[in-house]
Amino acid sequence: MKKILILSLIFIFILASCGSNHTQQTAHNKKTIKIGYLPITHSANLMMTQQIQQQTKHADYKLELVRFNNWPDLMDALNSGKIDGASTLIELAMKSKEKGSNIKAVALGHHEGNVIMGQKGKSTDNFHNHDSYSFAIPHRYSTHYLLLEEMRKQLKLSNSTFNYHEMAPAEMPAALNEGRISGYSVAEPFGALGEKLGKGHTLKHGSDVIPDAYCCALVLRSDLIKQHRQTAQAFMSDYKTAGYKMNDKKQSVDVMDKHFKQKRKVLEQSAKWTSYGDLTLKKSGYHKITRLVNEHQLFKTPDYNDFVDDSLYKEG
Repeated sequence: MKKILILSLIFIFILASCGSNHTQQTAHNKKTIKIGYLPITHSANLMMTQQIQQQTKHADYKLELVRFNNWPDLMDALNSGKIDGASTLIELAMKSKEKGSNIKAVALGHHEGNVIMGQKGKSTDNFHNHDSYSFAIPHRYSTHYLLLEEMRKQLKLSNSTFNYHEMAPAEMPAALNEGRISGYSVAEPFGALGEKLGKGHTLKHGSDVIPDAYCCALVLRSDLIKQHRQTAQAFMSDYKTAGYKMNDKKQSVDVMDKHFKQKRKVLEQSAKWTSYGDLTLKKSGYHKITRLVNEHQLFKTPDYNDFVDDSLYKEG
């Protein structure tokens, strides 16, 4: 009897060890997806996605968010395959695709959340053809540049009225506060921060100039989609869920508060100006941006079907 008991205990121990080893092996074999981003509210849906993934007991993947301080470094990492995807300016992704980069845009990053800031006490009525104004933008290939150009045309100002300077988003509020620039166009939370510093004033929201102009997109490398389709699908399902959660302003601010260094009041203002929800990258919205890019002769835009793969988001 004693011998049978000992054998039973050994058998149970072996089964437990096998189960433990299987669990460890399964966890070890999970695909880690590396997604690059800049610390702006336009990438905040990724933070919510990561929170969902971490709270899922049996998630099929791990999500690693890789922070960058500027767009060129992020795009270099994406194009070289150091990261699997990125939340990036849609125009930069389009340009990379046009140059041969092996990427696909799979969803939007957000809706709205772009501002045109000017100096406090100034309005669009203060711009005149005989003067020159210096505006900061994150990149020439950006919706922010297109917003400023469209505003200039709507104000009937000459081509030489606005001068543009590429600048990291985080530097723009201070540059405006110090009087080094006349204004800037950028993603949140740097519009709200510009107002908080005291010398910034919101001239226009992006929706006042171009309603729901596509700005940032989630882009994945094609090899991730082709070689790890199931993993990419699991990630996109969580990303889709995150978009609707982010429309709850308190939840969105709570997530941003964990990842961004700005004070909560600034993030609350940003959340009022930015929305998420359905992040489908539609043909109509894409063609609106490509028309403006082509009008300004920035680069040759890729065809929608060549650049966009919305199947993962639809199936999410």
